[in-house]
Amino acid sequence: MAAPETQGAAARGEEDCKSNHSESGSVSYVDSKDCILEPLSLPESPGGTTALEGSPSVPCIFCEEHFPMDEQDKLLKHMIIEHKMVIADVKLVADFQRYILYWRKRFTEQPVTDFCSVIRINSTAPLEEQDNYFLLCDVLPEDRVLREELQKQRLKEILEQQQQERNDNNFHGICMFCNEEFFGNRSVLLNHMAREHAFNIGLPDNIVNCNEFLCTLQKKLDNLQCLYCEKTFRDKNTLKDHMRKKQHRRINPKNREYDRFYVINYLVSLSLHNLKCISMNKIFPRAV
Repeated sequence: MAAPETQGAAARGEEDCKSNHSESGSVSYVDSKDCILEPLSLPESPGGTTALEGSPSVPCIFCEEHFPMDEQDKLLKHMIIEHKMVIADVKLVADFQRYILYWRKRFTEQPVTDFCSVIRINSTAPLEEQDNYFLLCDVLPEDRVLREELQKQRLKEILEQQQQERNDNNFHGICMFCNEEFFGNRSVLLNHMAREHAFNIGLPDNIVNCNEFLCTLQKKLDNLQCLYCEKTFRDKNTLKDHMRKKQHRRINPKNREYDRFYVINYLVSLSLHNLKCISMNKIFPRAV
């Protein structure tokens, strides 16, 4: 779910930005009229629904380079190296693709400096050795509102998906431990695995994108990997004995890969974002 190096750079950039904003020549905050003069236009998918759904990649904000959706860290690294752009708190952006598409469009309408804080590095060095980086973060009201809207939209979509799965009686799944087939509601299979195999991934009503979740778990088992300690074994029988004896018929709670399958994480993510906005408002109050 994250790109450690680039997210770290973003976090450090934002921290440096806050701690040094009063130092002359170090950080320049553009007088960006801290209010949004026009309503934020956030369609279902910036650039059009077809463009979003039909594209498995995300473009760079500034150029025509595209990166696969699951290689977000490469795009962030590209923007830092090639365009000196740092996006703060990427992990709190609910929909990275829509976020990038939105700012890609906005940067064609106005200069980058209208939106970003300018971070000058090596400010005490000779002028030719100094360099400017651009920080895009939710200190900017427009970015804050965009992130909030993306959070709300993502939560709405997840809750709709969860409700659809709850009511779906056409589910078909196979138990990953005994290969018994189940038809009807997903809860039948999940309750079977909890009752018969002591494999409990939580209440069915708390899970979303259940088919993808089960496929993810099945793939790990097919690769002879324990779901809890994530060690790999030489054959299926050894893996089964290990999971049974060690009571590893459960998922690793530290593996963030599973977060997207639990509705609570989308609620927590929205709450964390709101708490961050409250704290940021105390540091950088909205202009009236």
